[in-house]
Amino acid sequence: MDAFYKYRYSIIAGTFAAGGSFFGKLPTFLVEKQYLSHLPLNNSAYATSLEYVFRVLPILLMILCNVMNWRYFLKALQTAEQTIFVTVLTTATNYIVSFVLASFIYQEVITFLSTIGTTFIIGGLWFLCSSQEINKKSK
Repeated sequence: MDAFYKYRYSIIAGTFAAGGSFFGKLPTFLVEKQYLSHLPLNNSAYATSLEYVFRVLPILLMILCNVMNWRYFLKALQTAEQTIFVTVLTTATNYIVSFVLASFIYQEVITFLSTIGTTFIIGGLWFLCSSQEINKKSK
C-alpha cells in the first residue's frame, strides 16, 4: 500500500491522460450517436449556442486534462527514485482507465485480445512492483 502512496502522482497522471483521450473523443461520439440533435429545444439561437457549448466544452476539458497530466507526471518524476517506473505506471494507468471508459461509456466491444492485453499490463505492473520491493529489501 505504501507503493501506491509513493507513486500516487503517476496514477493521477495516467488517469488525467485517459481523461484527455476521453474528452477528445466525446464531441465525435455525441455527433455520431446524434445526441445533440435530440436536444429538447426548438431550432432557436439558444439551441444553436447550447449545441456549440456541447462541442467546445469537451475540447476545453481535454486540454485541461492534458495539462494536469503533465503537471502530475512531472511531480511523479520529481518524487520517484526511478523514472522508468513512473513512466511505466503512468502509461499502464492510462491504458487501463481508457479501456474501462471506452467499454462502459462509449460501448466499445471488449474483445479477447483487449482483455488479454489488459491482463498482461496488470501482470507486468505486479512484477514491476514486486521487484521494486525486493530491491528495496536487499539494500
